[in-house]
Formats: sequence, C-alpha cells, structure tokens
Amino acid sequence: MPFVSEEDPGGALDGRAARAERRRAERREAILEAAKAVFRDKGYHQASVHDIIDQARIARGTFYLYFSSKQDLFGELVAEFLSQVRGQVRRIELGPDADPPRTQLRNNVRRVVTSVLEHDAIASIIVRDGRGYDDESRAQVDGFFASVQQLMRDAINVGQGLGLVGPCDVNVVSVVALGGLRSALVRMLDAQAAGASDPDGESFKQTAAVADELLDFFLRGVAAPSG
Repeated sequence: MPFVSEEDPGGALDGRAARAERRRAERREAILEAAKAVFRDKGYHQASVHDIIDQARIARGTFYLYFSSKQDLFGELVAEFLSQVRGQVRRIELGPDADPPRTQLRNNVRRVVTSVLEHDAIASIIVRDGRGYDDESRAQVDGFFASVQQLMRDAINVGQGLGLVGPCDVNVVSVVALGGLRSALVRMLDAQAAGASDPDGESFKQTAAVADELLDFFLRGVAAPSG
C-alpha cells in the first residue's frame, strides 16, 4: 500500500495526523491568548476580529477556521474561565485525617481568588461592569455568574450541614456574597495592575489575606448562634 510500510502499517500517516492535530490545537490556543490580550487592553466592545488577527499575526481566513465570530471566541474564553474556577473548588472531606471543614472552605476561597488573579486578562473583562457587551456575550457572562452563584448556594448548603452556617435565605445570601466577591476581585485586579503606583490598594494586593477576610466576613454574617 502506498506510503505505508509493512513494518509499521499506518504509522507514518498516524504520526502526521497527530502532528497536524497538535498544530491546530496550538494555533487555536494562540488565537485565544491573543484575544485575551486584546480584550484586556481595549475592552470587549472596542475589540474587533481585526485586532485579534493582528495580535495573533494570522490571516483572517485562519481565524474563521477556528471561530465563527468575536462572540464565539469570547464564549470559549468564558467557558474556559468557568472551568478554571470550578477546578479550584474541592469537596469538603470529613474523614479522621481531613483538615477541619472551615480550613477546607478557606482553602477553596484562596484557590478561587488566586486562580482569578492568575487569569487576569480574561477575569478583568468578565468581573467588571458589562454594559459594553452585545446581547450574545452578555448572556454568556450572565451564565457564568449564574454558575458561580450556584457554586455559592452549594457551599452555603454544605456549610449549613456542617453547622458553620445558620438558617438563612440561600438565594439572597448567595447574591450578596457574589456581589461582595465580585467587587473585591475588581479591586484586587486594579491593585495588581497598578503595582507600586497604587499605595491605597495595598490591602487588596495580599491575596490570601483578602480571601480570608471574605470568608470570615461571610461566616460572621450568617454564622449559627453560639451554644
């Protein structure tokens, strides 16, 4: 058979296919990274496909091999970001060798906040006021925060089961908690971007400390009565 040796039937073709697939994945990732930079620098509304193409240094046709529109690409970034946030939340373990539940909750919050700051390019677009979005992208961001709010509702329910959280309206409290977290993250992203030029933002540069304050404030506000 042409191009296939008897010693390695299909091997050469499989190898080329694997390399081609790897190149496609790398090109797609490069476009996503370019889009993050453009969205961060220009904002979602002002960013265009042309800007992303220039940043990625690709032809227009190459862009459309991977994404149908700016909205399609943005939706991929939102889904990727949500997956990263979800990946930082660990199930609370109650075994004899497990850390205290409150410590585990604290570590979850720290990991989530750290992950957001590590992905500041896309986080800075998603967590801020989204009045510049078109309808499709606004729906994608709203879906992101609906998913995060559900994570918070689940955490509250777990906290109630562990006796860390007292009776409350879970829907109301999750909205309040999400609003506070979102505002704190905006301040942290601003402080991170400003660096030493923003001495007033020093409190928001201490990632673990801010995460701990958020959790402590939340638990103090809805803690079960002592005794």
